[in-house]
Amino acid sequence: MATQDRSYIGKGKIYLKRLSASTGFLPVGNCSALEVSFEEDKKEQKDYTSVGGGNVNVVSRIDSVTGSMTAMDLSAASLAPALRAVVSEEASGSVIDEVIAASGTDGELLPFAFAPDHSQSITVKDDMDSALTEGTDYNLTANGIVVIGTGAIDNGGVKVSYTKAPQEIMQALVEAGEEFALFFDGMNEAQSGKPVSITMHRLKFSPVQGLPFISDEFAEVSMEFEVLRDSSIGGVGMSHFMKVVQAL
Repeated sequence: MATQDRSYIGKGKIYLKRLSASTGFLPVGNCSALEVSFEEDKKEQKDYTSVGGGNVNVVSRIDSVTGSMTAMDLSAASLAPALRAVVSEEASGSVIDEVIAASGTDGELLPFAFAPDHSQSITVKDDMDSALTEGTDYNLTANGIVVIGTGAIDNGGVKVSYTKAPQEIMQALVEAGEEFALFFDGMNEAQSGKPVSITMHRLKFSPVQGLPFISDEFAEVSMEFEVLRDSSIGGVGMSHFMKVVQAL
């Protein structure tokens, strides 16, 4: 029988399902890698009866199943599992007379409470409701204003009015580690795009080791997890950890 070519280049989408929630599998976004590793716990009995050495017997058990995925879409929803974060969305709307404390020091940044929509007008007043002038009293930044020391801003603070842009807000490290299920809806590019699917029934993410917020390259984040035994999976020959399906 001729040997069938089973070369593999995987592409596809990763979906996560929070096991404690009623929602189904939701997309993570563009990911450049998905890997699984198996750690072995090996017990060896040495042969002490001869000078040649070697083992008389060996017992090998799986110590742990771990994995990682590299996310390239740094949305709040994608990063939340590995940051143990709560995510909320803020709709566009008007912010009127938001009060921001200030000292009046030259170069002091006064950040807004929300990300502003820069296509709409932004007005700044002092605490006596007198209008302040951009370029004279302050300079506008992406997320606030910077005080010009020779201007009129003092320790009375300012009031700003603007339109907040639609935005997502992620509050990191406020939840205990949640458990998820993972589904890889993939294809084998080396086999004309034949379907490949991977199901990991139960896993938990470790906190991310780093977030590249400033970089010359496209940002990517490695999210590591441990695949846990799912005792709800039953039946002879059924894995409690992971199932892989490849179309022939």
